[in-house]
Amino acid sequence: MHYYETLKRRSYLNSKGTLYKFEDWVIEQCKPYPGMRVLELGCGTGKHTFPFADLVSPGGSILGIDISQEAVTEVNEKAKTNQLKQMRAMKGSFDECINLLHDSKFDLILSCYAIYYAKDMKGVLSALPSLLNPNGHVFICGYGKMNNQEIFNSINHLIPNPREEMRSAGDFIDASSIEEIGKCYQRFSTVRWYNKIQFNKVDDVLGWWKNHPSYLPEIYDKVEDALRTYFALKSNFVLTKSILGVNYYF
Repeated sequence: MHYYETLKRRSYLNSKGTLYKFEDWVIEQCKPYPGMRVLELGCGTGKHTFPFADLVSPGGSILGIDISQEAVTEVNEKAKTNQLKQMRAMKGSFDECINLLHDSKFDLILSCYAIYYAKDMKGVLSALPSLLNPNGHVFICGYGKMNNQEIFNSINHLIPNPREEMRSAGDFIDASSIEEIGKCYQRFSTVRWYNKIQFNKVDDVLGWWKNHPSYLPEIYDKVEDALRTYFALKSNFVLTKSILGVNYYF
């Protein structure tokens, strides 16, 4: 499956079962206000920034950058349909955004579950002050340690070779990198947040897993059998989303 479609499918299942709205937490961290100029790096289909549209009005604007032309087109069409003239998207990569936007300034630069796809994440984050207005703010967030641990607990005992046991990734950015990048800003802070994704059907868990990097087709049948046994005893399966956020203040 195309990466864009894979991401959309997993995002849909996450949203369907989430107990808390991720976008509300992002808004709480970023504190948008009327007149704010926002840049989102790796905007995807705008899921995280469309909720900002009314909050930056009047006078504000939102620009999304994404490497996927399909995603960019979807954002622009949705903005046009909803008459959100303050919001638009354009195609571009993380690593070229500094040159692409060298004559622009923003009050907030945001990147959710995306910045680590940059070829040089530390380089990009260290260079972002050149795109910030005075008192500007950069907020990035992504997976934290022990993320989705329940799915790994479920599949590891089904893997034939114990040496191939799978583990959740650590933080998307390590503490030393956070501190090193922080030298380019006035100050920085970190925040952790935990959300729960609840699945009420075996097929939804399997659908999520098939679109996740931990998917192993060779044990699919065993995982399906294990989940059906699990759901015979319990009404839902819960994943814990561990999220690390980093605030940089210019």
